[in-house]
Amino acid sequence: MQTNPELRKLFFLYLFTGITVVGLTLSNFSAKSQTLFTYGAKKASSDGFIRAFNKNPGDGDRKKAMEEYLPLYINYVLKVQDAYDLRLDTLSSQQAELLGYKIQLAESYITEKAGANAMVDESIARMQQDVLLGHIYIAYGNDTAAALAQAQQAHTQLKAGKIWGDIAQQYATDPGLQGSKGIAGWMTAMVIPYDFEAAVYALPKGGYTTPIKGSEGVHIFSKREVRPAVGKVAVSQILIADLPTLPDADRKQRARLADSMYQLLKKGSDFSQLVTQYSQDRSSNQSGGMLPAFGIGTFDPAFEKAAYALQKPGDISMPVQTSMGWHILKLESKIPPPSKDDAAVRSTLLQQLTADGKMGKARENYLRKQLPAIGYKAPVIGIKPLQGFTDSLFANGNTTATGLNEKSPLFSFTRQRFTLSDWIAYARVQNMSGSLQKGADITKAFDDFLISKAADYLPAHLDEVDAAFAAQFKEFKDANLLFEAMERNVWSKATADTLGLKKYYDAHKQKY
Repeated sequence: MQTNPELRKLFFLYLFTGITVVGLTLSNFSAKSQTLFTYGAKKASSDGFIRAFNKNPGDGDRKKAMEEYLPLYINYVLKVQDAYDLRLDTLSSQQAELLGYKIQLAESYITEKAGANAMVDESIARMQQDVLLGHIYIAYGNDTAAALAQAQQAHTQLKAGKIWGDIAQQYATDPGLQGSKGIAGWMTAMVIPYDFEAAVYALPKGGYTTPIKGSEGVHIFSKREVRPAVGKVAVSQILIADLPTLPDADRKQRARLADSMYQLLKKGSDFSQLVTQYSQDRSSNQSGGMLPAFGIGTFDPAFEKAAYALQKPGDISMPVQTSMGWHILKLESKIPPPSKDDAAVRSTLLQQLTADGKMGKARENYLRKQLPAIGYKAPVIGIKPLQGFTDSLFANGNTTATGLNEKSPLFSFTRQRFTLSDWIAYARVQNMSGSLQKGADITKAFDDFLISKAADYLPAHLDEVDAAFAAQFKEFKDANLLFEAMERNVWSKATADTLGLKKYYDAHKQKY
């Protein structure tokens, strides 16, 4: 065997442990994985070493760092192999822990593969720019077709060059949008539903969308203006509640009270004390009036304008009126738009994207692409016989006339088969929830059933179909086994060795 000079010393060092170090230059591994060393009949590859080293490569001389890391890596591999030789991987406690971790790791991996990071990056990029949102909303009312026709007419007139504000006044059914000539206010990412947001940010300045169907009406959006994002703001408030239904005398008295408090604050009165005495916002008066930080498009435009107008922490606003009453605001802090490296923001955005349904759709698309990999075999029962079986199930529970029974095979993945009993359980739940009734087309419900089973199956078997995930999972499995071996053979014995502990203590008393 020939070795690189830098490795020859390591070869002799480990010769008597049964390790053979293969001749590789640590500073210049080829792209193709090679055998780094052998132990018994097994081989350790160079790409495994490089992957482990790159987790903590340091900032110094890379070649020297790799040479210093190699003996540590060799020892690690040998200890892990010893744990396998002791069959610690067969312990029920290990298997249960590993399965739980595999599913947890797989869920995160699937979310990432479905495009989560790209979607979060996209949202953060959009958060660097605010948009003055134009909005024409036409409610369906009792005539969906008429609303769609009205929206199309509005869109046609916009294409003909008509003024946005005039069209909004003519077609919008929302009085607020009529009064503002179709200007909804400034917005940023994650304020309106994701699909609407994507349509708005894709527009040029001054552009408008085609009519977009919503759950209650039709929307036409426009990007009227853009500006650099103003980020978020955190304020405390004193709220004097007011309602239009109150007598005029009461409303005037509340306005005077708000002005009196503003004058007191200008003279140096303590803001938090006035909150405790007078603020009628029960959600914040126990915290000095402090509100969670918020961005544009969250609250009443007048409230937001007053909050963002404050310049320095501690600045106080004049009383500002909204539909809730009179607000006096104190600036606590201004928060700039987030960066792509802010882990807390990324986590929050991922949760928001998931709640908005967009992440769910991306995840579903990923699962569909993985169906061949997990060995999906299509139903042996056609959708028409399954429809008849389901209708009979919902009608009287008597399915014998269909020629099918609970044990009839439905579809399968590589390591799991599903029968009609699985479909029956799913269909009954959907029936009780009202989403699937007798006689209704089951095509979509069956597709949802398939994807739900794939979503359950894939995380537990992802290491069988994805090499990159398998490598990640093996790293954890090996480390977990090493921990178990160390606990059994070193740490538990050390804590029970009272004589050894006393001897060590006596020799190092000055350190305690």
